[in-house]
Amino acid sequence: MDQPRTIKAVAFDAFGTLVEVTDERRPYVRIARASTIGVLAASITRPLDLGAFADMCGVRPNLEWNVDLEAELVSIRAFAESRAVLVALRRAGYRIALASNLALPYAAPLEALFADLLDCACLSFEVGAAKPAPAFYRSLCLQLGCTPAEILMVGDSWRSDYEGATRSGLQALHLDRRSVAQAGRGAVTITDLRQLLAILPV
Repeated sequence: MDQPRTIKAVAFDAFGTLVEVTDERRPYVRIARASTIGVLAASITRPLDLGAFADMCGVRPNLEWNVDLEAELVSIRAFAESRAVLVALRRAGYRIALASNLALPYAAPLEALFADLLDCACLSFEVGAAKPAPAFYRSLCLQLGCTPAEILMVGDSWRSDYEGATRSGLQALHLDRRSVAQAGRGAVTITDLRQLLAILPV
């Protein structure tokens, strides 16, 4: 990250960054695998609930998939430091965004956890594009009202959150909670969101 003082907004990936699914069952993936069409990407780039996605895939409804989805949704938990870091950044005057690839049902639990701390949420199923696509990051910039260079993207996916953001002109940090980052990534990698408070002027 080059110039922390130019940053006006911080955008966070959701899963693996701000929150985790403690009972992972992946019902959308299971439906896509049961289909001969192969349209998993549509689950995060169109506003489809589980039933609508199954219909689009030509897969008969399965009660077990609905049970799996509900189990995942109720198991979503914020990482210990997530809210405290967002609160500190807001108090310091930064605009805060959620910037995530996700399917429609997962938005409500995230809103329940963070809506009071967010200026906007750039969600793939709403904007019709998924990270690392430039169209996703253009939408993020528009929603935040900032130029790309004024936004810091923070996420746990090197390809989607770091490379995708930097290729679109944003600044970025890679979150590696397990400290397994490849050689050469250390300068742009953090292992805990609290490290942001030492990097950014707060």
